[in-house]
Amino acid sequence: MVADRELAGVRPIDVRLERYDTGPMSERSNEAAETEASAAKAGDDAERRGPPPNPIHHPLFLPVLLVAFTLWFGYDGFLTTDPEMLEHQGFNRLMFVIMQPICLRAVPRGIAEFLEDRQAELRASA
Repeated sequence: MVADRELAGVRPIDVRLERYDTGPMSERSNEAAETEASAAKAGDDAERRGPPPNPIHHPLFLPVLLVAFTLWFGYDGFLTTDPEMLEHQGFNRLMFVIMQPICLRAVPRGIAEFLEDRQAELRASA
């Protein structure tokens, strides 16, 4: 009830995105056509369309991340002498043991997928 009375006087925020017009449509379409024509003349068939690729979709992203965490847990669990980290030594040792088989499974699969993607790109370009 109290929340309803408090929200009764609140107006929703009106968000409008303004489009910045740089000129008539004919000018913009001519510029785009000239850019595409110059790229075609230069023989740049490999020009990427759209946004850049997301690095998280790279086949080696997860294996590298897992190896980094494994090394971190191993260092904190077995090699560090920092008294603050010694409080968490058991957790770090347990996570190091858990992460090792995961890395041993993920790293070769990531490398194989990366090589397959690379070979597919080479076949497509040839």
